Amino acid sequence: MGTVVIGREHDDLGNTLENLKGASVMFRLRDKLRYIVFMGLLVLVGFVFGNMNDNTDALSKSDTVDKLTVRKLTVLEDITVIADDGEPRVVISWDEDGGKVTCLGPERIRAADLLVGEMGGVIAVFGRNGGGAGISVDKTGGAVAIFPVDGKNGGAALSISDDGDGLIITRDRFGEFRAWGQ
Repeated sequence: MGTVVIGREHDDLGNTLENLKGASVMFRLRDKLRYIVFMGLLVLVGFVFGNMNDNTDALSKSDTVDKLTVRKLTVLEDITVIADDGEPRVVISWDEDGGKVTCLGPERIRAADLLVGEMGGVIAVFGRNGGGAGISVDKTGGAVAIFPVDGKNGGAALSISDDGDGLIITRDRFGEFRAWGQ
């Protein structure tokens, strides 16, 4: 019986042994590389877990940071300030006209707004029973309005007419309007 040779490059026994030695060196090199990569990952995991402790506010299990000092803060969405009872008290948001700050009282009752309107700034305050007042800027200048409680008729406003004259506008309890300064 003879030996079957599949390729001409394996005719020589010495050449075949050299190829086997080269393969053995490659296997040893791969084992060393695996060992180095594994140990590197082990060190990285140890470093991460070693830096996670309860004394680090940002990495602790608590969602509360007692004190935070920053030089610049950029927020991409709205900001809500939550009271100790878990209710929102201040909401900072924006729309197409500009920024808005809303202050809320207990039971999420809106107490005050500071916002940018179509023509300029607006300040509005609201009572628990529905009354309120507002200061705003419109096309002719500033305006002050006072609203009654419980949605009843009545109220007053100070404004400026299109001609530039001062106006006092009232609405009585029957819903009738009266204006002075036209």
